[in-house]
Amino acid sequence: MTDSRIAFLSVALVCGWLFCGNAGAQKGDVYSTSIKQPLLSLNVTNNGQHLAAAVGQEIEITLGTVGPNEYGTPQVSSSAVRLESVELAGPQNPGGPTFVYFFEAIAEGEAQIKVPIVDQENPDSTNQRAFSVTLHVAGNAATLHASATPDQANTAPWKNAWTNLLNDAQQTFTPSLPRLTRVEVELVVANPGPLDGDVVMSLQDAAGELLAFVSKIVPAADCSHVTFFFPNGGLRVLPGQVYSLRLRGGSLFGWKYVVGGYSKGAASFNGRPLLPDARSTFLFRTFGGS
Repeated sequence: MTDSRIAFLSVALVCGWLFCGNAGAQKGDVYSTSIKQPLLSLNVTNNGQHLAAAVGQEIEITLGTVGPNEYGTPQVSSSAVRLESVELAGPQNPGGPTFVYFFEAIAEGEAQIKVPIVDQENPDSTNQRAFSVTLHVAGNAATLHASATPDQANTAPWKNAWTNLLNDAQQTFTPSLPRLTRVEVELVVANPGPLDGDVVMSLQDAAGELLAFVSKIVPAADCSHVTFFFPNGGLRVLPGQVYSLRLRGGSLFGWKYVVGGYSKGAASFNGRPLLPDARSTFLFRTFGGS
């Protein structure tokens, strides 16, 4: 399955930033032992290779595009490896959108990951061209993700308040870890509409500088906990400094918020406090590493 909206969205995002200057709770699970598995980061130079992986290890495949080509939905040959997320990453390479695929090795065995290359001008060639890599997975499940240490979280109970993503919804936070690898947000279906929608998350520093953005297609049936992964093993951040998470995604979804809540940041709406007479915070969790 290839969604043509992905390529269109990446172009629209870049323009938007210039002018405007299934994931469930289990994604953040931390296993009980202290053994840490490093991220296995792959790109087009690994095409055709056979590589070793360990159970519990995360695999990230980053593929850029040139011209009319784009990448389709990956095919995984066995249950030893599970697809976690498909995202577009930015700021964008001038050559075309950058597709980032996140996987996890979950059981011993062998799995081939195949990502078809779709030529929009010659769709019949899709099955003849692809990126592929074969992973040999060994070990047991007693591992800890090196990039999945919980950091900041808004744990206040939700009381049915939300705001839609048509406007500029932002949440500030103060990390305690030097690398930000993923962010989980809690969404709700705000208005009836399509079965899924494009949601964009960006990270800004205290000065408002855009550090990165990622986008993904979120199904309406599975939006309560949505995880965004930052590519290349995450982003370097300064512990103790304030950063801002910005979420946009049309009228389909709303971002859940509470009065009070997380004490090291606050929610804003179009540059102003979300509530005029009380401090409020969006529901989110961050994960990081060293």
